[in-house]
Amino acid sequence: MRTPAPAVGVPAQPAPDRPAARARGRRARRAAVALLAAAVLAGCGVRLDSAPPEEPAPDAVEELRQEAAVDAATIAATVAEITSEDEATAALLERVAADAGAHLGALGGVWVAWPEGAPEDVETSDVVTTPPVPEPGAADLLTLLADGAAEARSGALQAPTDELAALLASVAVSRSRSATALAAVLGTEPPAGTAAPLDPQGLLARGVDGPTLLVLDQARYAFETVAARTEGAARERATTRAIQLRSLVDAAVAAGAPDVRLGFYDLPGPDAAAGLSAEQAAAVDAEERLLEHWLFSLGVAAPDARAALLDAAAHAAAEVEAWGGTLRALPGLAAA
Repeated sequence: MRTPAPAVGVPAQPAPDRPAARARGRRARRAAVALLAAAVLAGCGVRLDSAPPEEPAPDAVEELRQEAAVDAATIAATVAEITSEDEATAALLERVAADAGAHLGALGGVWVAWPEGAPEDVETSDVVTTPPVPEPGAADLLTLLADGAAEARSGALQAPTDELAALLASVAVSRSRSATALAAVLGTEPPAGTAAPLDPQGLLARGVDGPTLLVLDQARYAFETVAARTEGAARERATTRAIQLRSLVDAAVAAGAPDVRLGFYDLPGPDAAAGLSAEQAAAVDAEERLLEHWLFSLGVAAPDARAALLDAAAHAAAEVEAWGGTLRALPGLAAA
């Protein structure tokens, strides 16, 4: 049998060197992986030679929200370390803690750029929510509440969105009322506040409309009814409020507000669960409606009209408590 001749024109190839071939294969695979990684990073907008990430710069809304959230977290951390054997003080501390938690939740919590730790060589701003002193007392909490109320009020006046303005205003009212209550149980002077009923000038600066006239007239009717059914200090208080509200109603009508007033308004009856008589319940209901309306009005009023509305909301909140009512953690806002 004859041996086949080699194919013409095809030079014989030497047998490959196996170690060299394996090395070339590894280099090819590494090059392919590198190219794939570069393509993925490029697709994500990341450059291999880019600088370390930076902490995002907050806008005006985020700055105000974060400041209020940090205050809420600090108040919560402080009150958690305070105890009292006095039942009234202990109950108030418990309420302050619950309110601070509600404020923190409504504000969206404290923002931290990298909760698990910032990347290497990245500078971050410190977020401090620990108590201001190692062993805080009720007096320290009082300072935090008063300062926090003032800061939230300032934030509400500056807030660029209606929603944030109303939320910060509600937080300010809540902290202010808590500070007043804490000062009372401590036997100290309450922090200076800005609460004041709205006057006709403030109402006209806000602007008059049918819904506002209706809220004012319903409250006027409620307090005139309470004044007629009570005596002594309660009657005097209701009469004073009715006269003040009547001036707002007259101012709104004179300014051209659609006259949507009714001749009669339904009033709530006694609230046994809250321990309120029919007269107290009517007064509380009227003040709560005013509080809600003034906070809502922050979103429709010009910026320079907000202060009077916020002070009117604070006044209505104080009157709710004066008549025996209890404020929610976020007064004037719809319950979640």
